[in-house]
Amino acid sequence: MEILPKKIRLFNQDIEIIIDNDYCNAKSVLGESDINHNKIRICSYFEGEDIPFQRQRHTLFHEIMHCIIFMIGQTTMYKNEIMVDNLGTAIEDLILNNFNKKKNE
Repeated sequence: MEILPKKIRLFNQDIEIIIDNDYCNAKSVLGESDINHNKIRICSYFEGEDIPFQRQRHTLFHEIMHCIIFMIGQTTMYKNEIMVDNLGTAIEDLILNNFNKKKNE
């Protein structure tokens, strides 16, 4: 079984990854970055159904992109959901398809 990390380190900041279904369902989101408190909330159960791990992982990369864009000083661009999602998808694809390979490949 794959699981999300409990925290990540980014720009010398520890960011806690929290599964918070109550919060996410109340806000009708699959995830949210709380930049002021160094937290990312992810939903594992939404609208009465489990969220597949791949969708949770994708949501985590999306939320990490929000953090990165904000932390590099782009405080208006970090709210651009289309750009954030595209960049998060690109980084997810890069990591999954290049860093999880066996040494012999």
